[in-house]
Formats: sequence, C-alpha cells, structure tokens
Amino acid sequence: MSMTAPVSGPPVPRRWIALVFIALAQLMVVLDATIVNIALPSAQHALGISDADRQWMITAYTLAFGGLLLFGGRVGDLIGRKYAFLIGLVGFAAASAVGGAATGEGMLLAARALQGAFGALLAPSALSLLAVTFTTPAERAKAFGIYGAIAGGGAAVGLIAGGLLTEYLDWRWALYVNVPVAVVGLAGGAVFVRDPVAGRSRARLDLPGVVLVTAGLVALVYGFTRAESEGWGERGVVGLLVGAGVLLVAFAVVEALTRTPLLPMRVILDRNRGGAYLSVGLSVIGMFGLFLFLTYYLQTVKRYSPVETGLAFLPMTAGMVTGSTQISARLMNQVPARLLMVPGLLVAACGVVLLTRLRVDSAYATSVLPAQLLLGVGLGAALMPAMNLATAGVDAHDAGVASAMVNTSQQVGGSLGTALLNTIGATATTSYIAAHAQGPPSPALAAAGLVHGFTVALWWAVGVICLAAVVVSVLVDSRGERRAARVVAEPGVREPGVREAVVTAETPPPARQLASVGARGEPVDDGPLAARTSPVYAPMASAGPGSFGTPVHGRVRGGDGAPVCGAALTLIDLGGRQVDRATTGVDGVYALRAPGVGPYMLITAADGHQPQAATVAVAHEPLHYDVTLSGTSGLAGVVRSAATGARVDGAIVVVTDAHGEVIASARTDAAGEFEFDDLVSGTFVVAVTANGHRPGALPVAVDGQGTTHCEVELPAGARVHGTVRAGSDNLLLSDARVTLVDAAGNVVATATTGPDGAYAFEDLDPGTYTVIASGYPPVAAAVMIGETAPEPFGLTLSHPDE
Repeated sequence: MSMTAPVSGPPVPRRWIALVFIALAQLMVVLDATIVNIALPSAQHALGISDADRQWMITAYTLAFGGLLLFGGRVGDLIGRKYAFLIGLVGFAAASAVGGAATGEGMLLAARALQGAFGALLAPSALSLLAVTFTTPAERAKAFGIYGAIAGGGAAVGLIAGGLLTEYLDWRWALYVNVPVAVVGLAGGAVFVRDPVAGRSRARLDLPGVVLVTAGLVALVYGFTRAESEGWGERGVVGLLVGAGVLLVAFAVVEALTRTPLLPMRVILDRNRGGAYLSVGLSVIGMFGLFLFLTYYLQTVKRYSPVETGLAFLPMTAGMVTGSTQISARLMNQVPARLLMVPGLLVAACGVVLLTRLRVDSAYATSVLPAQLLLGVGLGAALMPAMNLATAGVDAHDAGVASAMVNTSQQVGGSLGTALLNTIGATATTSYIAAHAQGPPSPALAAAGLVHGFTVALWWAVGVICLAAVVVSVLVDSRGERRAARVVAEPGVREPGVREAVVTAETPPPARQLASVGARGEPVDDGPLAARTSPVYAPMASAGPGSFGTPVHGRVRGGDGAPVCGAALTLIDLGGRQVDRATTGVDGVYALRAPGVGPYMLITAADGHQPQAATVAVAHEPLHYDVTLSGTSGLAGVVRSAATGARVDGAIVVVTDAHGEVIASARTDAAGEFEFDDLVSGTFVVAVTANGHRPGALPVAVDGQGTTHCEVELPAGARVHGTVRAGSDNLLLSDARVTLVDAAGNVVATATTGPDGAYAFEDLDPGTYTVIASGYPPVAAAVMIGETAPEPFGLTLSHPDE
C-alpha cells in the first residue's frame, strides 16, 4: 500500500456535517444574485423608485461584493476563517432583514450594499474553510464536487424561489428568506465547522493595498455595469475603466514591494492557480451571457413566467450536479485536472453552439433542453477542478485571499460578460431590425431581431469558452498539480517555494517540498539565508553589454550513473529570486544562464530521487557542473499484537522525521501490512495506533537502497467495564459518576453510566486502579488489570441505613 499524499494529522471531526452548513452559506450568496432580480419590479413600485435608479438595487450589491472580496478574504486569514464565516452570516442576515423592512429607496440600497459587503466576507471564508477542512485527495474531490454543484445550480433555484415568493407572498420575502437560512447556517456552523489550521496570519493588514484594490475593483465592476446601459464609448465608462486599470496596476506594484502584501504575488503567479483563475473568469463570461440571453428568450419571446423560467433552467442545474459529482469528483484523482477542464469546457461550448440555432418558434424540448444538458455537464466537469486548483498548494495563511481570487474572477467575469455580450446582442438586434424593417417594426420582426441578437452574442460566448479551454491547456501543468496535491495534504505547512528550499538547504527536505522550486516566487528580503549571506558577498557584476548571461550547464545522473530525464533545475540568487529554470532531456543534460558573476544556489529535484541544493560560483567563463542524485527508498512492515502475535488490520501507521514533521500515514491492510514509497534516506519514527491496543513507536533508519522492512508490536490495551447498581433492590443506576484513579492517586478518567448502568474505561496500562462510584454515598474498590481484560467489575451504591 503506497502513499502518494501524506497527511499531517487526524481528519477534522464531523467535517461532512460541516460541509452542509458551508454549502448552505454559499447557496445563500448565490441565490441572492438572482432572487432579487425577480423582486425588482415589485420593489420599485412599492417604494417609488424611479426607472433611472432601479438598477442600483443590483449595482449597490455588486459594487460592494466585487470591490471588497480580496479584503474579505484577507480578513478571514487574519481573524480566523470560522470567525469570518460566522460574522459574514450574521451580517448578511441582518442586512437582509433591514432590506426586507425598507421603507424607502435609501434604506433599501444601503441594505443591499451591506449585503454585498458581508457577502464579500462570507464567500471566500466558506471556500477557504472547504479547502483546509478536506485535505485528502479523495475527500477533497467529493467535497468540491458538492460545492461546485451548489455554486453552479443556485442561480436557477434563485429564479424559482424569487418567482414563488414574489407571486404568492411579497417582494420583501425575497430578502427575508435569507434570515432563516442564515440562522440555520449560524447554528450549525458554530457547532460543526472547525478551522483546522492552528494559528492565524501574524502579518499586518496592507492598508494601501486594500484601498487600491477596493477602488480598482469597484471602478472596474461599475465601469462594466455602466457600459451595459451607456455604451463602451461613453466618457464616464472610459474614465472608470482607465481609472480601474491605473489603480490595479498600482496595486500590483505595491504588492510586489511590500513585505506583508494583501495579495502575495506567489498566489497568482503559480501557473496552475493563475490558469484556474483565468479559466473561471472566462467561463463565467460565457455562462452569464448565456444565462442572460436565455432568460430573455424564454420570458420575452416564449412568454414564460418567472417560475416557469426557473423550472426551465433545472436541467442545466442537474447537468452541473452530474458533471461536478459524478464526473469530476470521481476522476479528479485519476487524471490531471486539465484533462477534465478542457473537455468539459469544449462540451459546454457545444451546448452554446446548439443555442445559436434558436429561432422564434423553436421548441424547448428539442432546442433548449439538449443545449442546457451539455452546458451543465460541461461546466460542472470544468469548474469543480478549477476551484480545487485555485486553492490547492497555497500557504494556509493565504487560503482566504486565494479563495477570494476565485470569487473575484467570477464577479469580474460576470460583470464583463453581462456588459460585453449585452452590447454585442443589442447592436446585432438593432442592425437586423434596421435592415429588415419597412416602416415601424412589427412585433414579429422585433422578436426575430431579438433572437438574432441573442445568437450573435452567443457565438461570442462560444469563443470565450473556447479561449478558456486554450488557457487551461497552456497554463495548467499536471506536474504542478501533483505538487499541489501533496502540499494540500499538509494544510499547516508553508507553501513550498524558494524561501523554504534555501533555508533548509543544509538538510534537504523530502522531494515533495522542493518540487515547486521552479515556480516563480517573491524575493526573500528577510530570513536566515539573507541575513547570513548578505554581508559576505558584494553585489553581482553585470555579465556584460549585449550578453544574455553566463552559461551554466552539465548533466544530471542517478546513483547508478544513468542520466536522469525530467529533472527540474532552478538557479536562484542570494536574495531568493529565481533567475533561470530548466528541465533535463533523455540524456540528462541541462543548460541555464546566470545574469551575472557571483554565487548562486542550484536546486535539483526529480521524481524518485532525493533533491539536492548546492552553491555554484559563476565567473565570466561558462560553468560546467554535473549533478548526481541519490535515489529514494521505500519503507514496509507489519503490525502484530504483542499478546497473541496476530497481525493487526486497520491500524493507523504514521511516519515522522527527526523534527517531528509528519511525512506520510496509512492504514494496514487485511494482512496487517503497510508500505510507503518515495522516502529519502534518514532516520524516521514509525508510530502505530489500533483499536484494542496501546500505541507503539520505534525508530527506523532508511538507507536509500531499496525497501527497508520493520515490524511493530502493539501491547494489548486493557479495559475496565461494569455496571453500577443502587439500593436494596440492586437496581441499575444511570447518570452515576465513575472515576478511575491509578496507584499514585492520579485521576485517569471519569465516566457517567448510561441508562443500563454501564460504564467502561478503554486503553489502559496494566496495573492497580481504584474505581470510585458516586451518586449515592461514594463507594470505592480496587481492581487489578493485567495483560488480558478482566471480567465486568460491578459496584453497588446504597445509603448507610439500607
């Protein structure tokens, strides 16, 4: 039994129950994006909102939500994800209640803005909690499948709920409905949700970054929103978009220079996460455009009611659930993510292509339904692994802001998709009517022009979704996925990167920690290596005018002298900056270039070999440097019972290194055997626990040559159990307190009897104990525990006069 992803500790208890409440909170946020759209006309009429200001019911929420997402994600990293999650729920519910009770336009718009602000705290907290709660690949796939299905299908549910609430109750219930949902989520979240990562980010809040990114995102989202109604050439729209660009560029510069950035550049410069963010944003552009036009088509052309429109979208929701839970969740651990994302996006694009064939008289069953099924299955299969990649392998203290980037990509993509595709569709509709009208346009011509505009815009949506597939195929790297999957299994460990590789160079960590050295990271401006080396070396001299750097080349061989193919070599300077990276071919040869003379760190890593870090001195002449990598080893063994010699199945085996870090864990199979692959040479501690046995541990030396075998014997765990009776009738006594005290007078454990008067103490060392029962006047009795379990030990309580 080999392990591909080590685990850092026991799983979070009751995590599947916690998933219910995390998903419920996400559903509430997604529902609110569409449920209020249905209530908009009724709210406008009831509160006397003008047509010009009506859209602010949507815009107020969108600006606050989109602008504060990154800030909300970082707040979760600073104060704790669970606290941010609960605060977001309370605030969202309170804002919804205020909005439902609004007596005027100002009160309603303020409540909607507050909803967006608390939603920006809640959404990234929910996703980051999911990322750090489920760390094993199998559970992570299933959890993200469920989460992705809810995120994708909530919009259709919102249409149905909004229509039913508005039609049969009142528009205010489109807001009030969030209150009971939030109360349930709050009660369950407080009890079941855990933030499993110890400690919080100690970094100071990057206030300049907060101001710049919030202003930039607000300007960007509002610019897209205005472009939908005012046009892209309108002066205010151009000013907003230009201002957004300037602010976001300034934000990027500030983040690259500050020591405690709001959004560390390592989060988005990782090619897998960057590819995931881009693909999510592009996919949402196409999805929002389709959702918008298909809603218009069904309600305006086919005359569907809001409730009927929501029901018409249910097949797409079912497709998303199927794609997320039955395709991606089942295959994500067997195939690279891009082999799910690219086909999924292409299937979704095929669904949109079918919708480009819509006509005024098209039937739902033959034209809309097949397209919705393809679109739902494709997006469900693509978006779930994208969300997983977007949060995989990130440092635990950056999980909130990494999750916020997913939501930001969705929000910006949705705003851009709505504005861009609506402009394209409206222009095509106007051109069609102008070309075919002979006098005032008839209703039939208007409907035909509308459908023509829809189909033209949908062809653009096809192109955007295909572009997302191209982005995934170019940026998402299966090797990087494997590295991230290994890091995911250790949520408390710093994201592997240049700093970790350099600081621990004297004692190389396992290959799984050095595998991502090639990713471009931020310069290390502090830390042990910088402090130790900066006074020693003078600044590097230039390699000379017109030079592309000094060549550093050589060959990578294994311990047997054979060339190592696919080895990753990274050259970094003394500040921790990556200056070049290469991968060996079948002949093991590599070639790098140093930008100037001076000392550099050369890091080499390859699957199945122990990584190596070495200092190389680069002069003006080309440097030839060969690398020899030693192989990794395996560790196998068997777990037996010390009392009987029988093999123990289902025992948990944990391997830790000399520093106490967990390297891998597994369970023994039916034969009581375990096996680990890809361990570097060194001394490890093998610790074993099993039901009915005392824990055991032993040191094991792995020599790097083949597989090391060991045998672990577990002593039997003794047990004291019995019943407590009371009174002259000798009746079984419930709720009696039973205390177990060892020979030294220390309290070992306490228990309370059940309805049958029974108590039990498990996993005890052999020795003499005292059992004390109380409820009546206390009774104490000594019991001797040996290697075998004693017979049931009963106690009788009574009053002195009985």
